Amino acid sequence: MQMLIRGWMMYELTSSPLMVAMVTAAMMMPMLFLSLVGGALADRFDRKKITMVSDIVMLGSFAVLFGVSAAGIMAPWHILTVSVVNGIAFSMSVSSRQSMISGLVHREQMRTAVGLSATTYNSAQIIGPAIGGAMLPLFGATWALGVSTIVVIPAILLYMTLKPVHHSSVNDAKGSIVENVKAGLAYSFHNSTLRFLMLGAMVMILTVGPFQSLMPVFAEDVLGVGVGGLGVLMLAAGFGALAGSISVVAIGESVAHQKLELVFGLLAAASLTAFALSPFFALSILLVMITAFATTGFMVVNMTVVQIMTPEYMRGRVVSVRFLVIGLMPFGALSMGGAAESLGAQIAVAIIAGVGAVGFALVQIASRIFSPADSQ
Repeated sequence: MQMLIRGWMMYELTSSPLMVAMVTAAMMMPMLFLSLVGGALADRFDRKKITMVSDIVMLGSFAVLFGVSAAGIMAPWHILTVSVVNGIAFSMSVSSRQSMISGLVHREQMRTAVGLSATTYNSAQIIGPAIGGAMLPLFGATWALGVSTIVVIPAILLYMTLKPVHHSSVNDAKGSIVENVKAGLAYSFHNSTLRFLMLGAMVMILTVGPFQSLMPVFAEDVLGVGVGGLGVLMLAAGFGALAGSISVVAIGESVAHQKLELVFGLLAAASLTAFALSPFFALSILLVMITAFATTGFMVVNMTVVQIMTPEYMRGRVVSVRFLVIGLMPFGALSMGGAAESLGAQIAVAIIAGVGAVGFALVQIASRIFSPADSQ
């Protein structure tokens, strides 16, 4: 919710697609430097406490931004600063948040639990902006920020109630934080399945994944539907994301994860290309829904297999490598924003989505050549 609202406010302040993309970049950039440290901490300390401290920090930063907006003194640097603070807090806790699952369910429930957790996480990345987009025309940007701040409070209260079914084998990581980080990187690289999962996620994050960052530009300049149309587009994306998540959980293990990733990846790239070139609002609504459906489905499958393939003692660190890949999104968002500045949003997004389609195919071909056993 916050990211979409901030993007809209930044566009109103600057009228620059690149500055809109900078909002996403400021949030995601800390993951490049801190997610691996957060993964090491997740395998050494209480994951629940790390998660709660992070949420409290984010609550405080949200409240500050709301106060700045309510005072009428909002400037681009306020938005970027709060986004960086959020990125730091998120990076330090995201591995703990995801890795807590193993202590909350019995072993035979792990696959379903990880799938549902990945579903909620990836759906929220699109459903949240959808809600934010719906609130903007109803309440205005300032009060939309206020509502999204209040939403954090019940999340913190819910985390307080968590009681593990059994205790995870955290605190098993030996040596220094640097040694722990190296061990996580080495494990992720030497396991062929994990290696290709990371590469597939990298293609998604650098090409199709950042499509939300330019939604304010498409709503305002391409389709001419303003903030109300932005809300409709983001709601459509939210419905698509939820449908994509549910479909993955419903499919379960009946289809090999590599086949699912390829289908979702190519569908996401094709639908985003069509969306970029669409001059019709109604058609754009349908296409953004399909893009969100496929993007979320891809990411849910990817995260589920990453967690299932990783032993408990290493899970925090391997998950952190996965989120290090997600931390590359600023480069995808900035490339979209920069290309949109020079080529126009439609051509830029269409070209980048086409590159994504080629990337998905190449990763799947390589995985079948170098890890044939895993492709069955």
